[in-house]
Amino acid sequence: MELKVSKIETIEVTGGRFSYKPKIYIWPEGESLLDNLMNRNSRPIKAYRKAMESALDSMGVDRSKLSIKWSQKAGCSCGCSPGFIVNGWDLKLHQKDLYVTVVSA
Repeated sequence: MELKVSKIETIEVTGGRFSYKPKIYIWPEGESLLDNLMNRNSRPIKAYRKAMESALDSMGVDRSKLSIKWSQKAGCSCGCSPGFIVNGWDLKLHQKDLYVTVVSA
């Protein structure tokens, strides 16, 4: 499965601590809420990783300084918000979360 990035939205995380670890969430375009709930535990992580890397490259982020790992519980301890957690530092990601919308290529 190949995915193409159609939109990148950056959300500033306010009131957090300096050591906040950015999160990157991947959203399939047109996916309904019901589809999202049903597919939450069976995401194509390899395809999501490629889309995430493409999004970061288009933003000019130096990925060589970062360690990025998939987590089923990236945004919530119940597992409802899977995504990537970024360890390391890049000014373009400081105190931000990314929401990357993808479409099938």
